[in-house]
Amino acid sequence: MFKKVHVFRVKPGQELASEIDRYCNENGVSSAVFLGIIGSVTGARLNFLKELPGKYETREYKGPLEIVGAQGSVAYMDSQIIVHLHLQVSNQHECYGGHLVEAEVFSTAEVMIGELTYQVYRYADDYTGLNELQF
Repeated sequence: MFKKVHVFRVKPGQELASEIDRYCNENGVSSAVFLGIIGSVTGARLNFLKELPGKYETREYKGPLEIVGAQGSVAYMDSQIIVHLHLQVSNQHECYGGHLVEAEVFSTAEVMIGELTYQVYRYADDYTGLNELQF
């Protein structure tokens, strides 16, 4: 099913989304799914879709927070690698989840990505105003 499974660590103080984007670009990962991310962040900025076409609200959550789940994809859009990631984080009392904007790693983030054997793409959808996945 997978061409290759990529496992790497994002270190304390590094920004999670940009480090994942950097890793994918440097390693030519252009078609993949996230198998998981675990670790912790000092806080997280997450987007929530509020209405169509493509209007978001951004919320910021202070930590430290545990990363308890992640899912998403890596795809080409107009010859650019696009990382689309949803993250779930928690403190001792609540969980928060949404589209990852940015999050600074607190202790570590162990990232696992399954590179696909076929290419997936994103395209701008006129109805939703979003960059939708295409197989």
